[in-house]
Amino acid sequence: MSDSTTSNAADTQPEPQGPRDPRRLRKNVHILFLGLASSETDHVINLLRSARIAPRGRQIENEKDFLGALSERSWDLIVCSPNEGELKNNRVLHHLLRLDKDIPVVQLMDELDCARMAKGLKDGMRAVVSKQDTELLLLSLQQELSSLEHRRDLRMAEARLSDAERRCQQLMDVSSNGIVCLDGERIMYANPCFCRLFGYSDEGPLLNQPFERLMIAEDREELTEQLRAFKDARRKDMLMQLSAERADGSNFVANLEMQEARYNDRPCVQLTIRPDRQFRELQQAAQQELVTGLYNRQFLEQSLEESVQNALNGGYDCNLLYISIDQYSVIRSEIGFEGCDQVARDIADILRQNVNQAHLIARPSDDIFVVIFRDPSPDKSVRLARKLCGAIADNTTSVNSTLLHVTCSIGVTTINDNSPRPDEVVARARMASESLRNRQSGGNGVKLYTVETQAKPSDSKTVRMLRDAVKDQRFRLLFQPVVALHQETDANHYEVLLRLLDPENREISPNIFLATVDHADLSITMDRWVIRESLQQLRTELEKGHRNRLFITITGGTLKDKDLVPWLSDVLREFRLPADRIVFQLSETDISSQLPTAIEFTRAIKELHCRICIKHFGTSTSYREVAKAIAADYIKIDGSYVQDLANSNSLDKSFNRMVEQLNSNRRITIAPLVEGTKVMSKLWKSGVNLIQGYYLQPPRERMDYDFFEQ
Repeated sequence: MSDSTTSNAADTQPEPQGPRDPRRLRKNVHILFLGLASSETDHVINLLRSARIAPRGRQIENEKDFLGALSERSWDLIVCSPNEGELKNNRVLHHLLRLDKDIPVVQLMDELDCARMAKGLKDGMRAVVSKQDTELLLLSLQQELSSLEHRRDLRMAEARLSDAERRCQQLMDVSSNGIVCLDGERIMYANPCFCRLFGYSDEGPLLNQPFERLMIAEDREELTEQLRAFKDARRKDMLMQLSAERADGSNFVANLEMQEARYNDRPCVQLTIRPDRQFRELQQAAQQELVTGLYNRQFLEQSLEESVQNALNGGYDCNLLYISIDQYSVIRSEIGFEGCDQVARDIADILRQNVNQAHLIARPSDDIFVVIFRDPSPDKSVRLARKLCGAIADNTTSVNSTLLHVTCSIGVTTINDNSPRPDEVVARARMASESLRNRQSGGNGVKLYTVETQAKPSDSKTVRMLRDAVKDQRFRLLFQPVVALHQETDANHYEVLLRLLDPENREISPNIFLATVDHADLSITMDRWVIRESLQQLRTELEKGHRNRLFITITGGTLKDKDLVPWLSDVLREFRLPADRIVFQLSETDISSQLPTAIEFTRAIKELHCRICIKHFGTSTSYREVAKAIAADYIKIDGSYVQDLANSNSLDKSFNRMVEQLNSNRRITIAPLVEGTKVMSKLWKSGVNLIQGYYLQPPRERMDYDFFEQ
């Protein structure tokens, strides 16, 4: 098992599942600890790491250090104790308020009662939680981090909106089209082109005037009705043609495009006057897809946004049918684009025949059709989808004297007052369609999307599952290369990662099952399985002439196993392995929480001539003490530092100082989670010795990385 197994899996990424595997994503969190012991900070760090969060903590003892830390970087969380020392909690809250710092403060209590909780919340704490209630503590920390992220996203969105409005103002000022913004029905802005069109030298005479006065008397009522319809229907844009009247009384035809906008931080209606040619093109492109005559992507997006908005207001639930043609790329290669157009026209005819005109039918892309079925019943939608699926499968299209049958996969999702953004609604229906095709070898069916909330298995079930997996050997080892950047080495390094297999031999990431298990005997059993299997494969590689070295993680539970070292000595003799080809990894927080045990384990491992690596380095508040106490050959810096480097445009001076200090102490430094060239150049400049990550190679079942050996 190993955290080589757990943390390795969590830290050094599972097998990719597409361009960006969501299981690999870890959120970096920077925490200030006030008045807590090292064991308490380690507990919080381990708790967050088990939830796929990458924490980095700093212990603060006095007010000066606290103010210095606040000015140094943006912090995500403050965790404090009620046992106030030199730095009082009320001073902490005072400085946060004075400096306008949005950092949630969570107070940990030995024992919790309602009165003490109420006092803490009144003082300004975001949460007051008992140290012993691990589950509630994790939920509280996650909730505060999530709320902070939402507040930051909102501030960022407001800044971007302000910038976008400023840019729009600049573009309107220089536009060759006439543009006017209406507050209700009165003019609040008119650009220079609009003024010239209507015979005015500037916008002064137009401001605060009713826009309808710029139309001839016969068209004013129609304009008023269109404006009212635009607001009531929540339409995002509308086209119309009216007769306008210039300042000198002469008339001209105004082709108006109406859409929602913002001006000076206020919502408004924006009208754009375009030349005849542009207006005709817009009219044609606004709604119709040319091959089938169905609604196009633009009109679908507009209509879907209206449907979602109406559903959010209540009483207007509907359903979306996402119709995807099966094996479209194969069909296109056989009959070409013209043949595919004929297939699309036939499917469009089938949809028109079977879907009432009260509902919307669109073709947003070549192989996709969408129906917004304006009925709240999912059952009716599924029945309609099955009818359409059957009709399409039964149809025969003639292409160049060849008869062709096509099928489709239809995903159905409900649009109601709990629906997400329109693009997410489409993504849900697409997901249902794709999962149907994947499971049914080609599709030709209907699937209703449901939000599947997968409850975590209880510890007892998890333990039984893991014991069965060990008994049946339903595990798989993966290997990820650790590659030299600045280090000359006599071996090819790989880290050992563990995957659990379900009864159907499908891979399950360790993050799903290991975070909930805290059984020492099970940890020992799994770790020993990993060690023995790893050494057996290492023996095979050495016999092939490959000079490999393996990093194998030892979990906190196994660290306490007094029989591990004698057992390991026997295994080394059995496989006749050189011990220096094996590096045992220990998590920094595991070391910190049981330092005497870790020191003794390290001493015994060194006597066997194996090597030691400290991983997750730099996350706890006692990482310097850990580095001094453990005679580690390798130091694997926590992946959160690498992710920070990747997201920053400059080098992190504190990271560089850490690497420089470790290198000066003859520790071989490793940087994990390397996923791009940008961070590679920064790691090179920092002096990191070895690197590891998906940019080099994802974990594989074989040790087959090309180390460019001579």
